[in-house]
Amino acid sequence: MAILSWFRRGKPAAANMAITGSGALRFISIGNFYGRCEPSPNGRYMLAWRDGDGAGRGGARSDGKGRYLLIDQDRVIADGQMERPNDGHVADNGVFVLNDWRFFTSELRGTFCAFRPDGTEILRRKFLANLYNCGISRDGRLACCQTCNSPSERDSSMLTLFDLDKAVEIASWHPESGWATGYNFSVDGAHLSLTYNQGPPLLYTSAGEFVDRPLWIESSLDRGDLYMVQRVIKETHPRPEGAFAQRLVGCIDKGLAAVRADDLRTRAFGLKLKATCLDGLEDWTVALTIYEEALALDPKLGVKRRIEQLRRKLTPHA
Repeated sequence: MAILSWFRRGKPAAANMAITGSGALRFISIGNFYGRCEPSPNGRYMLAWRDGDGAGRGGARSDGKGRYLLIDQDRVIADGQMERPNDGHVADNGVFVLNDWRFFTSELRGTFCAFRPDGTEILRRKFLANLYNCGISRDGRLACCQTCNSPSERDSSMLTLFDLDKAVEIASWHPESGWATGYNFSVDGAHLSLTYNQGPPLLYTSAGEFVDRPLWIESSLDRGDLYMVQRVIKETHPRPEGAFAQRLVGCIDKGLAAVRADDLRTRAFGLKLKATCLDGLEDWTVALTIYEEALALDPKLGVKRRIEQLRRKLTPHA
């Protein structure tokens, strides 16, 4: 492994190490190295990485590899390079993972990498998609990574789970609840919990079964998530009725209250959903008014035919 700095692996670094920031955004300075860092849950290890070549070039570039370090208390025990190391995480036993965002091509692609504490590679998985984030279990037995959208049917928006003890991929699936901000692994390895900025953690099995789908739906409706309202309407009835429709109207009103004044398309979308629910409640006069309001905001909303049907229904026969 290349040694790129003033220090050698195993040399104490504490006297020359400074850490700033807190939470998910920490930075570390050791000699001529400066980059992001994250500690292990037990505080013993610190993983540091730099998406830059050390000469002032960072981010997307045509060459000049980035660098990562693993520090055990006050000693650097692993020191390596990869094209663009990002989103590092380290377990209590020193096993660590990184996403390599890659830069030697304009194509969408990335590589998930896992390492032992001494820096030897456990596995790497190449994707025909950019990598969004990754995670590792506290004990270092399991890890996962999530890809972004891409033209690749196999790799687009996929969550992939790995067994690091066996150095194998366990499963890969498209999480219905979308891209998570973090991951928690059950002690027995049977479940993976996805965390989000909004809403509760959501549980999947290690095979990708969405255990907490009902919780996801209910919590999203409670927040006024308009796209969840649309999903529920499609899955239940094209025009919901009764108490269910009345509940959805309340969810939609909450969602509409959060829409920016200049976001006319989203407002039109929410108004269409509300009119659909009122339509199902046979409150046709109000439904027609709201359909027309939505159409005025977005002429391509797809409600013209229903507007004409309601106008004929509400026009007295001569």
